[in-house]
Amino acid sequence: HDEVTFAFKITISDMALRQIIKSLQTNICLFTMTVALAACKPENKLAISEPDQGVEITIDRLDQQWFEMSAVDFRKKHNKWQATYGSLYQHYVEDVLSLGSVNDSNLFTSIRRFTTDPAIAEVQDSVQRVFPELSDLEEAFSTAWNYYQYYFPDKKAPLHLSFIGGFNTPAALSKEGIGIGLEMFLGKNTAFYEYLQLPVYLRQNMTPTHLVPTVLRGWIQSEFPQKEITPTLIQTIISEGKVLYAMDAIFPFHHDSLKINYTGDEIKWADQHQKYVWAHFIDNELLFSTDPKTIQKFTSDGPFTVDLVKESPSRMGHYIGWQIVRHFMDRQDTIDMPALMKTDTETILNKSKYKP
Repeated sequence: HDEVTFAFKITISDMALRQIIKSLQTNICLFTMTVALAACKPENKLAISEPDQGVEITIDRLDQQWFEMSAVDFRKKHNKWQATYGSLYQHYVEDVLSLGSVNDSNLFTSIRRFTTDPAIAEVQDSVQRVFPELSDLEEAFSTAWNYYQYYFPDKKAPLHLSFIGGFNTPAALSKEGIGIGLEMFLGKNTAFYEYLQLPVYLRQNMTPTHLVPTVLRGWIQSEFPQKEITPTLIQTIISEGKVLYAMDAIFPFHHDSLKINYTGDEIKWADQHQKYVWAHFIDNELLFSTDPKTIQKFTSDGPFTVDLVKESPSRMGHYIGWQIVRHFMDRQDTIDMPALMKTDTETILNKSKYKP
């Protein structure tokens, strides 16, 4: 009895030992594969903690002040707004709202007509419900501008104000500052957008979450405009690729969808099909086309990219340009954003070795 029990125990122990060894071998193999895959994946050089550049953004709520002010308040504040915001304030009054000259003696009458319009008052009520205060936005803008000034040390954060723009623009930009049209970020299911019959592809990006990335992307585009008078497709998409790479730097922990205004499914489609889009460019000799209609097909907003399948997101040209710039920057020893913005298209394309 004792010998049988002992022999049985030895057998079980051997089996257990073999199982342990097999398990260890499997785990070692998986670990080795994980390390190898990690080694193949380029390091995200932009994933750094928020730099302290001393930027603290406050947003002047013109949207509230205009709807609350009296004629006496207006006389006190109008000159101050002109002095502080300069061409931004002028652009808002004259272009965004078309209220006439900022120097018109009857401007307050036009403002009162605008703020007491029942439809605009309803919009203002919705804005106040969605944005009762802006501390979260101010913090998000402060973080973004700290990154911006870290990578572009010669640039300074502009002044910020919020307004109701009558659904004319998400942001007004000038050398003095940024004006934010809050009614353009109330949420994709807002009844106003349905009433205005705004396309779904636009509404999906009209949320509070999209506000700061949308404004910063607009600012970067204005700071680094395309220089070519008659650009080719490749020049156009790499120019926007630089802007989107700057978004990578300023929003290192944001999802790519927020940087380019895609949905999660659209980003996935773009990533999985970029090689086919690139092949389409090459096979049809489109890269050096200067035809505006051809360029617009791959860079204009819409429900999908013209000439591609309807499952594609719009602006696939911009996405491709972004990936080319990413490949180029992955090959650089340091992240020099001002130098990137000055680098010509041919250099970026050739040195990126982009082959999706």
